[in-house]
Amino acid sequence: YSSVNERPVFATIGLRNQGWHITSKYYKFADFVALADVDSNVLSENVAKVEKNQKKKPDAYKDYRDVLARKDIDAVMIATPDHWHTKIAVEAMRAGKDVYCEKPLTLTISEGKLIEQVVKETGRVFQVGTMQRTESDQRFLLAVALIKH
Repeated sequence: YSSVNERPVFATIGLRNQGWHITSKYYKFADFVALADVDSNVLSENVAKVEKNQKKKPDAYKDYRDVLARKDIDAVMIATPDHWHTKIAVEAMRAGKDVYCEKPLTLTISEGKLIEQVVKETGRVFQVGTMQRTESDQRFLLAVALIKH
């Protein structure tokens, strides 16, 4: 985005390990206005890191539902423990947010069907993290290209 007015507004829910990793890669694409984590130490540490990197302090929440209630957030990145992925993703889409969710997306087939249903119902953009396929020096993309050609 060339203009600040065009930049999407993001929040991250779940900030340990992968949550911080994905947040730290996307400053160039979006403004992070909110972070949520149940662990106040993890939350405050990550708020400070985001503020240092983007020169603006994001709001901090212990309860992810406070993030979803905000009308100014376009998308959320979910990096909570696995058993929370489906619940938060469904609630986020129903709150009008686009979603990036770390894998594994679901723990059961029925949760996968629910996600599919809510994506269709809401029309939200939804992506599941596949770091090895999209990063890792693009080895998977190279392998696909080699096989195709």
